[in-house]
Amino acid sequence: MNRLKFLSLFLFLPLIWINGQNLNFVWLTDVHVGYDKSDSVILKQIEQINSLDDVGFVVVTGDISELGKWDQLEKASNLFKKINKKVFVIPGNHDVKWTEMGGMEFSQIFDDNKFRFDTLNYVFLGLNTGIVLRGGGGHITPEDIKWLEENLEKIPLNKEVFFFAHHPLNHDVDNWYKVTNLLRKRNLKAIMVGHGHVNKELDFDFLPGFMGVGSTSKTKLYGFNVVELTQNNLKISSVASFRSDSSLTDTVFTWYNSPKVPGINPVPTDSSDFIDYKVAKKGITIDLKKTMVSSPVPYKTGFIAATLEGVIYNYDLQGELLWWVDLNANVVSRPVIIGKNVFAGNVGGDIYQIDLETGDVLQSLGISEAITSQLVSFPVIFRDRQTDALLIGTSNGTMYAYEATDLTPMWKNEDAKGRIESLPIVLDNRVVFSAWDGMTYCIDLRTGKLNWKWSENVNFYYSTASCIPVTNGDYVWVVSPDKSVSCIDVLLGKTQWSNKDFNAWESLGLSQDGKTVFIKSIDDDFHTVNAANGKKIKSWKLKWGLDTNPVQIREFDNNVLFGRKNGKIVKFQKDKFTDLFYLGQARPLTIEKVGDTFIASNMDGRILLFTINK
Repeated sequence: MNRLKFLSLFLFLPLIWINGQNLNFVWLTDVHVGYDKSDSVILKQIEQINSLDDVGFVVVTGDISELGKWDQLEKASNLFKKINKKVFVIPGNHDVKWTEMGGMEFSQIFDDNKFRFDTLNYVFLGLNTGIVLRGGGGHITPEDIKWLEENLEKIPLNKEVFFFAHHPLNHDVDNWYKVTNLLRKRNLKAIMVGHGHVNKELDFDFLPGFMGVGSTSKTKLYGFNVVELTQNNLKISSVASFRSDSSLTDTVFTWYNSPKVPGINPVPTDSSDFIDYKVAKKGITIDLKKTMVSSPVPYKTGFIAATLEGVIYNYDLQGELLWWVDLNANVVSRPVIIGKNVFAGNVGGDIYQIDLETGDVLQSLGISEAITSQLVSFPVIFRDRQTDALLIGTSNGTMYAYEATDLTPMWKNEDAKGRIESLPIVLDNRVVFSAWDGMTYCIDLRTGKLNWKWSENVNFYYSTASCIPVTNGDYVWVVSPDKSVSCIDVLLGKTQWSNKDFNAWESLGLSQDGKTVFIKSIDDDFHTVNAANGKKIKSWKLKWGLDTNPVQIREFDNNVLFGRKNGKIVKFQKDKFTDLFYLGQARPLTIEKVGDTFIASNMDGRILLFTINK
């Protein structure tokens, strides 16, 4: 929604608070528009909210939509416009995990993905904890940490602060301590979160917290909460529906009613952001302090890094910034270098050809679809000359091939019915890629015609689209969120083997000799598997904990390298796992290599160059 237009409806509608510091507001969460019967459920709740004359505004703490698609978010916006009060909205993991525009659709429809609202002696702050494209938990971006710090610094100590997020500020958000360390410096009265779909009093690092019942009918009890503030007291009551086996009952009940906590400031939690374990040789460190969703692209003397907000940086291997270019829209696709040019695409549907040496934009082309796949190139004979082609996958599921010199269209394939996110694999005369429709596709590299499509489980939620596939040329290995690791015959498009025994989650790799598949499980385990038949070679129980971070596990000269969700860069060699570096509590990206230099990076825009003794 356009918030300016929305708020103009209320210029003559007073917010109702009684006297002193008395204030009531509605707390709504986990609406999941797009889920079964969600429209009728939220419409009933909006009618109930509109009947509450003593409520001043509404806060919605994430999972506004089921799949984060534009039409679902826009429908939610139109539904919220029916509420006769101010509405403040932040996203949840469902709103950004499957985003088709790098999260831009949420900010465009709701005007922002965070908020600050001041009234009486209260300050209300809301931030996004959802992770763009790399879900399975929460994270606060460096950009939002900076915004929160700047806003908190301006708040007088006598003002009461209420903070809203989707995920609980505990293990659900990997860098939760950065938020709690800031909040404890002010007169915080409550942290209010969604995600769990239940009413619950919580403790976030000695700070008072509450989780709210979900709006959606996914659970037996669903509805919204009314929060009543007085000078000394906090009261939370639910307006809810309870579904039993035979009936649906409306109910209103108070589940928290207690004096506000005093403004205490316990000792902050340790927030170390970098550790060198003195195993590898550390080189330069670059801190962009900007969100990145794809790893840097190395070339002979440097590397290219792309931030989510759409800035392309070129650094040399000594850490000197050579140039930067702003592409004017979010970038979720990894650029590619072809000859002396960099090609990068944004979610606005523009592809840019940039001079690698100078950073000059040589040409650009609009294709009217958000560019979402990692970009790749391949040699081709086009119009009787040897040249290179550029492969581009989009949010609509279209795969385009363009001749790179002049960005001349060669062909396009529209067989996929969902967003193409991961890396397309080029094999001789074939391209293999997955999409968010539950399918993996193989198309002819020369014509774009479909050769075959494959799936072991045609289900949106179980698509292999986030996995970076690996191949030896004859077979492709993928892993899907239903924890299946599958080997596909490239020629026939048939399953060679499929195995659910490894508790895998979108992260795998292939040995340099093509004989061993490396699998990082979702919880604790690491496996080596026979690539030909899917049988386990060896497993290690490592007590690493939950790890939903999709990365490619890569082998370089007998060193197997990868990042863990907790920010550590790990080397696996000769049955031994060694921590090399801790880059900070943000999801690492796939490790790259140029010459003898490795490039490790994470989603917070921290980039580390290092070497390993041979």
